Amino acid sequence: MKRLGIMAVCALATIAIGLTTYLVTANSQHAHKTAGNAAKADSGPLSNATVSFGAWMTTLNPPLDRFLNAPPAPSANAHVVAPQIAKIKAGGTVNFIISGLHNVVVYADGTRPEDINTSLIAPPPPAGQPAVPVIDDPNGRIYRGPDPRRLFPVLDRVEVVHFAEPGTYLVICGVLPHFQGGMYGYVRVLP
Repeated sequence: MKRLGIMAVCALATIAIGLTTYLVTANSQHAHKTAGNAAKADSGPLSNATVSFGAWMTTLNPPLDRFLNAPPAPSANAHVVAPQIAKIKAGGTVNFIISGLHNVVVYADGTRPEDINTSLIAPPPPAGQPAVPVIDDPNGRIYRGPDPRRLFPVLDRVEVVHFAEPGTYLVICGVLPHFQGGMYGYVRVLP
C-alpha cells in the first residue's frame, strides 16, 4: 500500500511538471503572438534553445539514488550552465532545465557578472527550508525564477523564458555561492 502511495505521488508530480511546462510554453507563445513583435521566431532554426542549469552527478560513491525523492547532498550536483552561451533568434525561447537548488536570473543586454551586487540578499526563507543566501539585485533584472529554497526538496523543473529583443543577456544562478563559483552564462539573441 505504501509503495502504491509513493508511485501515485511520483505520477502526480510528473503530470504536474508536464502540465506546467506545457502551460508556460503555451502562454509564452500566446504572449509573443499577441504582443505584435516584429521579430518572429516561432519555429525554425534558432527559435528555441535548451540550457542545462545544474546537473546530477554519476561519479559518486555510493551512487546517487533519487528514487525516493530524498534531498540529495549539495555535492551531488554540478553547478554548471551548459552551454555557456545559448543562441536564439529574437522572439525565441530558452528552456532552462533546472537540476537542483538553483535560481535562474536573467539580466538586461550588456550586463556583466561584475555588475551584479552580491551584497543584496533576499530575505531568509521560513524555518525548515534551506538557508542559503539568494541574490536580490533588481538593477537590470528582467526575469527571476521562483525561490528554490521554497521548492525544497522537489527542485527539478523547467522554466521557459522568452527573449523578444536582440542582445546578449547575462543568466546567473541567484544562489550566492553558486554564482560566486562561476555559475553563469549568456543568451545571445540574434536579430
